[in-house]
Amino acid sequence: MNNSLRRLWARFSSSSGVAAVEFALVLPILAAIVITLPDLSQAAMSVMQMEGAARASIQYAMGGGTDMSQAQTIGLQAWTNKPSNAALSSSLSCQCAGAAGTCGQSCPDGSIPQTFFSVTASGHMGGPVISFDKSITRTVRLQ
Repeated sequence: MNNSLRRLWARFSSSSGVAAVEFALVLPILAAIVITLPDLSQAAMSVMQMEGAARASIQYAMGGGTDMSQAQTIGLQAWTNKPSNAALSSSLSCQCAGAAGTCGQSCPDGSIPQTFFSVTASGHMGGPVISFDKSITRTVRLQ
């Protein structure tokens, strides 16, 4: 019995084939990385380009621009490689002491209202394996 146990142990303690088993265990992980990496990088680039479009609209408003359709056009033109469903909107709002106010008119207390410019951009990001809808809103106070 002791002899058969030694033979059995010798058969299963062999190290031949260990590399093949390790490769078989690691291969799915490597394949997943190779398949998803292009989509992840495309999604990251798309988000950065969307942020750039929002920044372009904000810079227009911070430079004194008040035409919201022009701000939207500038943002969309700055958005390189935008997705087919890309959308960008901009708005101007004013507040008097934290409450809604009318832009271009003095507040009830005679002060000048605070002016805020907001831009919202949205689109579908990613590729065929990893994809998602992304929306960002950026608001700055002007003056």
